[in-house]
Amino acid sequence: MKQKISLLFLGYLRFFARLQLHKIKLLNPKLKIVGITGSAGKTSTLLAAESALTPNFKVKTNYGGNSESGIPLNILGFKNPDFTLLSWLKIAFFAPFKLLTNWETYDVYLVEMGIDSPKSPKNMSYLLSIIKPDLGVFLNVTPVHLENFSSLDQIAQEKAKLVNSTATAIINKSDPLVKKYTYNKNTIPIKAVKIDIPNFVLPGIYDISLGAALAIAKYFNLDNSASINNIKNNFRLPPGRSSILKGINNSIIIDSSYNSSPLATSEMLSFLASYPSPKIAVLGDMRELGAASKISHQNLYQTALNSADIIISVGPECSRYFGSKAKKFMFWWQASDHLKNNLPQNATILVKGSQNAIFLEELIKELLKNKSDISKLCRQSKYWLKIKTKFQTENS
Repeated sequence: MKQKISLLFLGYLRFFARLQLHKIKLLNPKLKIVGITGSAGKTSTLLAAESALTPNFKVKTNYGGNSESGIPLNILGFKNPDFTLLSWLKIAFFAPFKLLTNWETYDVYLVEMGIDSPKSPKNMSYLLSIIKPDLGVFLNVTPVHLENFSSLDQIAQEKAKLVNSTATAIINKSDPLVKKYTYNKNTIPIKAVKIDIPNFVLPGIYDISLGAALAIAKYFNLDNSASINNIKNNFRLPPGRSSILKGINNSIIIDSSYNSSPLATSEMLSFLASYPSPKIAVLGDMRELGAASKISHQNLYQTALNSADIIISVGPECSRYFGSKAKKFMFWWQASDHLKNNLPQNATILVKGSQNAIFLEELIKELLKNKSDISKLCRQSKYWLKIKTKFQTENS
């Protein structure tokens, strides 16, 4: 019964989101919709493209809402809900009124499109029933959410539905699965590019996102040098994505705690390797990898051995599959207690792990030199703090 109600509600949101988009297109017939998908780098590409385009176009993004519910809520103009029954009831009541009150127009709509499953409503086919982009961007394929798919090829096939449905596609041809399943004949290749952004450290994985952003800007006839300058001046990453913070004992913290995947974490470890010793890798579980979890965590451990002097793991998957040279903990508060008591001077600390049940941003809190920097960490809203407090209470 709960599932049926959920599907009815999603259909209800989709209906009004379609009407809202139709209204916007009537108000601005030149509106172009850009859909962005991939296993890693979607948000970075979205924000970099927004930075490149904003001085020349009025841009809307769906930052923070890339799912079957997040996209229609964003189109209608709702803030992300706090997931309580009352908030959903309010959304259900006010959705029709948004058609009368929300007259926001824009030239470009950048839409991050994330999928968790090959089955509706968490697949690409369902997202494409909500919104039909003019331009599709396909970044890469990794084992993220593999537990819900039969293979990497199935992930690639599902994500490729985006670029195979659009008039023009921007694709990362260096990824064999992206190339294999993209059938769109009108494709623009992504050329990796490195751009220095003040106050952020950007490992190699960002080169594809930045290259994709420049390709998007070129699609809109923007000069490459101007687009690069726009990105340098305007691009900012959200909390927990490669930001630099000052830690206790004169340490440097590379905060990449928002989420984790094999490709992104390996890139961050390679970046850590470029720093002088002592180098510490604090690595949390990479979740939702399904059958690929064992080999992915074993490979990650081997990469960490070559990149860090000290390895600290958090979570059951890392405990199970990391080797004996890692100091292993089940929860963030255990690892943070150990670090506070054993942190060497002048260390560089990389912190990266998945979202639910790992929450390594809370470990970073204990290591910050300036507690005012807590505001720079991810998942600090009342909603998330309540979830984490409950989680810690239940597991202490």
